[in-house]
Amino acid sequence: MEDIDFKETSYGYRIKKTEIGSTLSVYLQKRHAIDNFHLVEVTSSLWVAGWNQKEPALTDKFHVGDQLLSVNGQPVTTVAEASTIMTMTPGGVELLLKRMPLAAEYRMHRDREAESWGMQIRQNRVVDVIHGGIAWKAGIQPFSAEFAEKCCSWAITQVNRNPVSILCKSTDVILNKIDSGKTDASITLQPLSLL
Repeated sequence: MEDIDFKETSYGYRIKKTEIGSTLSVYLQKRHAIDNFHLVEVTSSLWVAGWNQKEPALTDKFHVGDQLLSVNGQPVTTVAEASTIMTMTPGGVELLLKRMPLAAEYRMHRDREAESWGMQIRQNRVVDVIHGGIAWKAGIQPFSAEFAEKCCSWAITQVNRNPVSILCKSTDVILNKIDSGKTDASITLQPLSLL
């Protein structure tokens, strides 16, 4: 029986799955930490917006929308602070992250594969949800609650718990990932303004 708390990576390591909103420490060698992931500053916080996916040491460590709380135990709120601490560190780097604290995961079920999910997607954004449709019944709304003091659209950052590139320009790619579950799908949404 599969252990649902662990995920086997492509490199044979087992890593513990972390739930949305949980706090975790990520340890990296200095050479893997510097210039290998992209941080953005929004609402006086730092957020993971991407990373070098060709770097095996970073596999399964980050999710788009993770909040960076501290570097080597020092709280950080700007990219400059985080970069300075990492650069000045002689050894490894410890990052304290909050796993996608602004994310919402929705699970949907349809009776037939041909049935519409009831939402309109443009690239990786939810632009409309059909009242009474499957997405609507799952609780998905085209706009998130307030973020950075304004209402904003949702961006799809994971489908069936697999990351979706925030640079994805093809609506068909996203829809194919959603449809790959046949009659069941889960999508993770985050405020587009964060990305």
